[in-house]
Amino acid sequence: MITLLNTPAHVIQVSPEVVSRWVATESPNNFQLQRKDIVITGQSETVASPSGYLALTLDSAYTGQVGNSISVYNSTNGAMYTGTITSIASPATNITTDIAWVTGMVITYLNDNTLKAGYYFEGRLTINNVVQSLTIIASPDSFGIADLDVSGVLRIVTTLVKTGDYSDTVIAEPTKSGKFTFEYRESWYGSNESYTAEGNTWYYVEAVRSIEQGSNMYDFLPSDAGDAPFLNAFDKPVYFSGLPFDISFILPVLPITSPVTELTVILNRYNSTNLLLGTTTTVVVLDDLEGKVCSLLIDPAVIEDSAAYLTAEIV
Repeated sequence: MITLLNTPAHVIQVSPEVVSRWVATESPNNFQLQRKDIVITGQSETVASPSGYLALTLDSAYTGQVGNSISVYNSTNGAMYTGTITSIASPATNITTDIAWVTGMVITYLNDNTLKAGYYFEGRLTINNVVQSLTIIASPDSFGIADLDVSGVLRIVTTLVKTGDYSDTVIAEPTKSGKFTFEYRESWYGSNESYTAEGNTWYYVEAVRSIEQGSNMYDFLPSDAGDAPFLNAFDKPVYFSGLPFDISFILPVLPITSPVTELTVILNRYNSTNLLLGTTTTVVVLDDLEGKVCSLLIDPAVIEDSAAYLTAEIV
């Protein structure tokens, strides 16, 4: 049995719950898994010869053999103990080990290193509805825990250039963003286990984040919890008069409404004395823009010669 302990998700708001599953491709995106082969329901100290060893009661019949190498977790002190099976009682839910008994032990799970020799986790992505042949592999630590970093596969599906034709006010950037799902399984020598779906749709953005920021793009995600800035490294990017200009933003998948949801783009231009020179309002149909990084094209023709700065807002 394996358990998904952690994901790159970020909780923006607890109630009502708003969760960001948008991640940066150039940062580690870890799905943390833990292996627990057998759940332990009881433990005791052996009293028969030899005495002083750990005896365990399992939640299911043990399928290994005497001599198998095992590791058990003691929740009392948070430590793993490694040893071997010395006897298997009838029924096979009771086993004895050569691990020395420690007073107060509470053993919660057992991993069998012989039954599942060469153990590792394997993850697989389906990106933009295409199952990827390249999988992610990680070996667990002594506690059975490992991180599967999916960012290496996500980087492959992005490119250095944008491919938008810039014929519309708002265009999607499919080479800079997209969606994926994650599934995982446990593997060992000779195994052929089925994959388990993580269960959520994730979105990726070609971007880099610091260790302190983490990989999640939550602070650039507009949601019911609040507005978000454009996807730009500068608070005030420079617009060069007369030259083409666009600025990117994350457009999440929006709720289905009637009438159909549309975007309203509002451009305000000001002169150096902060006087409003003009406003341009454009309504944009969503089409296939949702769930991607999009670019907002600002037409130089609408910018007055005396404009000193402009603001852009998307509702």
